[in-house]
Amino acid sequence: MENLKLTRVDFRLIHGQVMTRWAKKYDTKAVVVIDDRSASNMLLKKILLGAAPAGINVWVESVESAAAKWKDGQFPMESLIVLFKDTDTALRAYQAGVTYPSLQIGGIEGSGDKKNVYKNVVMSDAEAAQLKELGDAGVNVFFQPIPEDAEYSLEDALKKF
Repeated sequence: MENLKLTRVDFRLIHGQVMTRWAKKYDTKAVVVIDDRSASNMLLKKILLGAAPAGINVWVESVESAAAKWKDGQFPMESLIVLFKDTDTALRAYQAGVTYPSLQIGGIEGSGDKKNVYKNVVMSDAEAAQLKELGDAGVNVFFQPIPEDAEYSLEDALKKF
């Protein structure tokens, strides 16, 4: 899918940083949020649909519906960003058929027993294992909270575990 410009994990999903920096960098015309909770909660879905600036179309999908649409070629055809709320959803979507060549980690929710791996990005043992599984499957996983940050490899992050 040549129009897929960025696949990103960011627990904040659509927020100012994604829309103003990443969307501008990739001249984004569409954002697909893949998150089961947001897709099944009308209030969350409405908030996400209204969070993007004018000119950017937003879809909010469950893992199951995203995989079906991906396989049927029903994803947006314009310049696209795919967002996941967490590493579990990114892995489940990949396993369900939403295949992507790279995964940028921008932010993982910081609670519980997590280690700081890069700048303000933290990760648990389980999240590290999920990202390693994606990396082992051939996905280029890297950490980059904002465009000005250098990419930080999954390999370097895993050394902290």
